[in-house]
Amino acid sequence: MKGLIIKDLLQLKSYLKSLIIFIFIFICVSLEPQNTSTDGLLIIMMTLGLGMFGIATFSYDEMAKANKYILTFPLTKKEIVLSKYILQFILTITGAILGIILSVIISLVLNKGIPSFIDLISIALSGMFGIGLVESIQMPCFYKFGAEKGRIYMFIITIVVAFGAGAIVMLGEKMTNTFSINLSSINNILEVFFPIILLGVILIEYFISHKISYKIYSKKEF
Repeated sequence: MKGLIIKDLLQLKSYLKSLIIFIFIFICVSLEPQNTSTDGLLIIMMTLGLGMFGIATFSYDEMAKANKYILTFPLTKKEIVLSKYILQFILTITGAILGIILSVIISLVLNKGIPSFIDLISIALSGMFGIGLVESIQMPCFYKFGAEKGRIYMFIITIVVAFGAGAIVMLGEKMTNTFSINLSSINNILEVFFPIILLGVILIEYFISHKISYKIYSKKEF
């Protein structure tokens, strides 16, 4: 399984130049003098950006018909699918850490205010939650329909999920107003447990998505 992850990382070397340009652009945006505090956008965009780069490996594998070769290895289909999820998680974590480091460095250089460690982690985890939700939908679609058709189905499903999430938020606001729920006490609880809750949700996203992807992949013949 380690060999599969290394294979995918080597495939992504061709995107290195694009990645450097991507990082440079968002660093320039964060250097905007009107910003008075650490720009959370840099952390989120770095997390989303590196997380999305890993998706390109599906296209490489499809074009090279790599699965026929990979299945000759002494690996189970479950491990093959798991290697993709580990790769995505590694890239997403790397993006989050890199985003935090760059944001803090820029803030120190420009004498901007630096949020607390908890706030930085919360921003990074928010980015991880976003890309995790996209990947959790995208990867099963890729395993089911292939890289090209998978993007279309993923887009449709994402829109449906977005509308569903919006409806839940609106319902929550309506219930809050109807039953006079004390938001201040809820906010105090969330401030303390928000990073832990987000991390738990992220892990659940990947876990459920992996189960679905494995179920799809296990039934495929190559």
